[in-house]
Amino acid sequence: MSNCLQLRNVETSKRSLINYQFTSSSSSGYPILKRHRNMVDNELMRKNRLRIHDLPTELLAEILVRLPVKYILRCRSVQKSWNCFIKSPVFIGLQLNYQKQIISGNHNYSYPKYLFFEYEDSFDLSIRFDDVQCEEYCKLEFLRGLPNHDAWFALSYGLICMSTILLTGHDHNRNVYLWNPLIKKYKTLPESPLPPTKNWQAWEALAFGFLPEVEDYVVIHIIKPCLPPHPQSVIIGVYSLKTNSWKKSSQDNVLISGISSNHDNVVFINGAAFWVGVNSDEQRILMCFDTKTDILCEISLPDSVASLSLVPVIHQFGQSIAYLIWEVGVNHFDMWVLKYDHLNEFTWEKKMCVSPSKDVQEEVLGVRNNGDPILAKYNNLISYSLDSHQENGFVDRWTPDSPYEEGYGPPYVIRPFVESLVMLND
Repeated sequence: MSNCLQLRNVETSKRSLINYQFTSSSSSGYPILKRHRNMVDNELMRKNRLRIHDLPTELLAEILVRLPVKYILRCRSVQKSWNCFIKSPVFIGLQLNYQKQIISGNHNYSYPKYLFFEYEDSFDLSIRFDDVQCEEYCKLEFLRGLPNHDAWFALSYGLICMSTILLTGHDHNRNVYLWNPLIKKYKTLPESPLPPTKNWQAWEALAFGFLPEVEDYVVIHIIKPCLPPHPQSVIIGVYSLKTNSWKKSSQDNVLISGISSNHDNVVFINGAAFWVGVNSDEQRILMCFDTKTDILCEISLPDSVASLSLVPVIHQFGQSIAYLIWEVGVNHFDMWVLKYDHLNEFTWEKKMCVSPSKDVQEEVLGVRNNGDPILAKYNNLISYSLDSHQENGFVDRWTPDSPYEEGYGPPYVIRPFVESLVMLND
């Protein structure tokens, strides 16, 4: 009778765990996890009858989403049921939702964040921890079939988009790829419906990003052929990962004469893609394509920087855009942040004006997850505090593959990075 009673108590506790409703709307998930953990601990201490394999799916999900992706992948080897669960669309969506909450600041506890490093000369890619040691989390290995040089690329929510569309010449394929480097999978997208640009006055642009509201990844391809009878018209292609298809549209009266198509000068945030462009008055502007309205629009820059000849750099700044520029012949850089209100009206706020110390290179390499801009000093990395505007040692004794030489581009480009399991079940 005693053994039967013990077994009944364990089963009753397990049923209470399973019947506890998991809700993804919890801001942090911590109260749920704590309640489950206490119940499980009690059972383990009493008779050590409840094993990790007996955890209910809801509690297992709460634990796994908090792990780095490389450890989640290892957990697939525990047993078949775990493998099936981790590869399921439900869990992949839960993990992605957890990352969304981290990015939006909905978690009230610390969580390790990462920076993506691209080494320009060798095109080596790595993920590093966003802290003062900046230790390497993992090195990214190119898969056979992906372009490993001279390719446009962008990253968003754990996926990297690569394309050869913007390469000049006619002897290359105009392909677009989506690559999840942590799970070592990629896919080649259907061909863009937009034709190659052949007019020397024409321009084209690419962007890639994540739409949190619908949990979809999109690729934006825009061309301005500059051909009669509508020389001011643009053609827009939007690819959706959910449907694995492109949709095509056009827009007239786009008075933008040029655009910076470099992969380090495009930002996708809040469902909109941003590029640095030049309008018909030869003034620098931001060009914005909003996926919610499918409209391409022009955003004016602050008057003090719109006419400067030096090409500026834009970076993601939290849930906005940081516009950074060095004035020619002046040893300081300005950092402006784009603000928009509920009426979708854009304004600019000057966030920082810094005169760097000697030997700081005139190039902003990236922005840390806390918003501090990253620069190079000798072969080290430094960042400037948004609060004090003072130089901070970010990475001491940094030794990139090649030194930062005067007159050359930066040896690396740095971007915020989050982990994702998207495409694991493809």
